[in-house]
Amino acid sequence: MRKSTSSRSVIDTFAWVEYLLGSRVGTKVKEYIETSGAFTPSVALLELCKWYIREIDEHRQTERAMELGLSYVEAATEIVPLDANLARRAGEIDFLMKKRIRGWPLADSIIYATARSRSASVVTADPHFRGLDDVIFLGPT
Repeated sequence: MRKSTSSRSVIDTFAWVEYLLGSRVGTKVKEYIETSGAFTPSVALLELCKWYIREIDEHRQTERAMELGLSYVEAATEIVPLDANLARRAGEIDFLMKKRIRGWPLADSIIYATARSRSASVVTADPHFRGLDDVIFLGPT
């Protein structure tokens, strides 16, 4: 886990899924949601919706669970929309990260740009973020 001086957190999709599943990593995520100025990028909300729909389709979640889960995300954190400035920052990050990290997704660029724009750290267990500055990595090392 990289140390960060920020007490503000951007909760990424991977961290939210772990939290919603109640996993060991999810219990660590809870601390960041409840004790800091927490943000969720709108792209993470999109990805969570997609995750829930897949889980519903495979009979592992219900529509009620999706409504409750997404409502909680919106109530517990500030949703950060993708505006023009954030899109430009994410574009720059995406170009650079794709040169450095194999399989780096565009959504991760938006998440990382969101954290930078809010002087926050990304809270995640997504291996794409391992070793990056201003990332609180909760996954296996």
